Amino acid sequence: MDQDKVWVGDPKAGFILGRIVEFADDGPVVQPLDRALKPVLTTYDRMYPAEEEDKKEVDDNCSLMYLNEATLLNNVKLRYAKDKIYTYVANILVAVNPYSDIKELYSPGTIKSYQGKSLGTMPPHVFAIADKAFRDMKVLKKSQSVIVSGESGAGKTESTKHILNYLCSNFGQTAGSLRKENPECESNS
Repeated sequence: MDQDKVWVGDPKAGFILGRIVEFADDGPVVQPLDRALKPVLTTYDRMYPAEEEDKKEVDDNCSLMYLNEATLLNNVKLRYAKDKIYTYVANILVAVNPYSDIKELYSPGTIKSYQGKSLGTMPPHVFAIADKAFRDMKVLKKSQSVIVSGESGAGKTESTKHILNYLCSNFGQTAGSLRKENPECESNS
């Protein structure tokens, strides 16, 4: 019997980590690693391969051996537990609203540390996306867009404020009247 770990869909937890213990006529039977839980009869389309190390967290989900819904969510969950609210999927930034302040996350020192850095050389951050958009605009001489999307309460407005603050802090003097016309640019981190 194959002893590789798998994720199986669960209505309460989203996904549960386990191992296949039987191939029944109706589908695979997965024994959760948490032995307090009963074996789960599932279907192949609701079962996903898991990383060898279930506590492995990475800056970019594309670095995972198995990129699927379950491993992506597990990585984001592990990072969130360490106050790492940003995670990449290639050059897309996934943000999870912490609903609290995280010390130094948006400080002037953090702002400066992202200036001029290539995407992926620093930990994932909304500042990295803002910096890349600005530098691409200057180098490519083409307009750039940063799309901030999400559900109500996801933190879209706060993310946009941080992007504007980053741009104004680093490039506001060369942008002319941007500071005067946008009060957001005058806010302190």
